[in-house]
Amino acid sequence: SDPGLMVVETPQLRADAARNLERILEAARVVFAEDGLDASVADIAEQAGVGTATIFRRFATKDDLCAAILEREVETIAARAHEAAQASDPFQALADFISWGVERFIADRCLCEAGASPVFQRDQIQELVAQVTADIQRLLRRGQKEGTIRRDVVAEDVGFLLGAVGNAGLNLER
Repeated sequence: SDPGLMVVETPQLRADAARNLERILEAARVVFAEDGLDASVADIAEQAGVGTATIFRRFATKDDLCAAILEREVETIAARAHEAAQASDPFQALADFISWGVERFIADRCLCEAGASPVFQRDQIQELVAQVTADIQRLLRRGQKEGTIRRDVVAEDVGFLLGAVGNAGLNLER
């Protein structure tokens, strides 16, 4: 066969595979957000317009797919926490972060359920959670130093509050 064809076909295959992966991840985000950890791979495949075999070629298990979605979500939360930690008004930044976070939890059943799941304990996700915790702790310390945030509040309290209020809101929405 002509080696020149491989150079032309390989990027096309990679582009198709990349598009399929993005469709799978977006479909999984939507289905997991709606159905939580009980979401079915068949529903995700249907939403993505691919076969389940295509999903399982990329992700060995449903938990692996769920972990990929959670990792993306926690990356978004980490970016927002980092932004909040840099804000000039720690109290307002904390209030804004909590309001934003509660909305995310209410809109995402999987995010609400994940905290009690072994998927959440995966190294990549825990590293991101540690970043969020460190940034929120920095934000709290600044607010505590200014006297606008209670001295006994710790970053883990913020995470607990987000999960608790998000779960309550999610249950009211259903």
